[in-house]
Amino acid sequence: MGIFSSIFGRNNIKVTRDKLGNFSYFPNVDAFNDDKSFLDWSLTNPVLMTVIALRSKLISQMQIQHLNSKGDVIEYSPELKLLNKPNYFQSKQDFLFQLAWYLSAEGENYTYEIKRFQSELPTNLYNLIPTQLDWCETQKLNYFIKNDKEWKDFSKKKVKYTLDNKEHNIEIGSLVPFYDLANNVSPDQWMHSPSRVQSIVKTLQNIEENLKSKNVNLKMSQKYLASNKSSSEGTPMIQADDKKEIHKQIGRKSLLISNANVDVTHLVSDMKKLYLDEQFSNDSLTVLLAFEGNKDILNYSSSSGSTYENQEQGIIRYVQNSIQSTADYILDSFALSWGLNERGETLKASFNHLPVMQTVMRTKIETFKTYQEALRLGVDAQTLTASEAKEMSDKLKTDLGL
Repeated sequence: MGIFSSIFGRNNIKVTRDKLGNFSYFPNVDAFNDDKSFLDWSLTNPVLMTVIALRSKLISQMQIQHLNSKGDVIEYSPELKLLNKPNYFQSKQDFLFQLAWYLSAEGENYTYEIKRFQSELPTNLYNLIPTQLDWCETQKLNYFIKNDKEWKDFSKKKVKYTLDNKEHNIEIGSLVPFYDLANNVSPDQWMHSPSRVQSIVKTLQNIEENLKSKNVNLKMSQKYLASNKSSSEGTPMIQADDKKEIHKQIGRKSLLISNANVDVTHLVSDMKKLYLDEQFSNDSLTVLLAFEGNKDILNYSSSSGSTYENQEQGIIRYVQNSIQSTADYILDSFALSWGLNERGETLKASFNHLPVMQTVMRTKIETFKTYQEALRLGVDAQTLTASEAKEMSDKLKTDLGL
């Protein structure tokens, strides 16, 4: 085996030879060629996994209220009972975490509703693994659905779902679709949404190559390349027995000896000059921003770490500007599927119970307290009636989420 094969491996080097007989050696790299699914990326890439896990964990911690048309809380709601125990295997948090994970990785999630009768509330809810779904030809529509009958006909079309090597036929009408971006962005994608991961695949590949490079360089940092210069007669100065003894004393894989007339060289001169950590940090921020995060909630930079206060504010911004809207969308989709909107009822998500959100709650309470005092002064000065003040107070309370 040649010296370069010893260092890099037999299949990792491409060799070319010019007209003068000189050899050139290049790493055999097929850039941006990967057949992994987005779900695979989410489970194997350390940065993407961390970002999606954070997003899913926050979404799964939502508190849910069922409100009637007047905005009052409905006690003993059967819909909330279902969400609290959606199936025999998952709790509410497990179920929502899984839903958010599929939504983040694949750009879509489909919840299968198992019902005794079509008009009843489901008895069980299951999030289907998107990669196990086969939509066949159901997405190819050359007409617009214009009425309930056409929608009913479309809902009866069936998709195939593979569960432990067994294929199940499931009616589209039994699925509650969730889209991370928007459905039907591409042709024949009426119930499909693109994944955010699609836009950052090259960045994810850079991260993995970065980790491989760091791993290889760390291994190389233990190695040296020593020359074996020849005598005037052309005989190598170091004979086979000498090589064995050197390998035995220093470590067989720590010293590589070549018969070429080269100098002794440490195979990694200065890892800092590779800027691997800086590249990793920049690529990680790209992934984080793709999921509406900010550098304060997940900072890989060793030189500009976030303070505790910045981290707290970063999480608050993330919850308010991204997580809340996603949670609202999830609950709106369930409410629509269960006909709650037809009764003027809603499912409302709240994150006020999270420790990091307590500073926000204190600010809301102070705002409400100040507003109440202003309304009292208005009633005393007869610029507001008591009923007007109450109406304004109720509106602010709703707006603040108190």
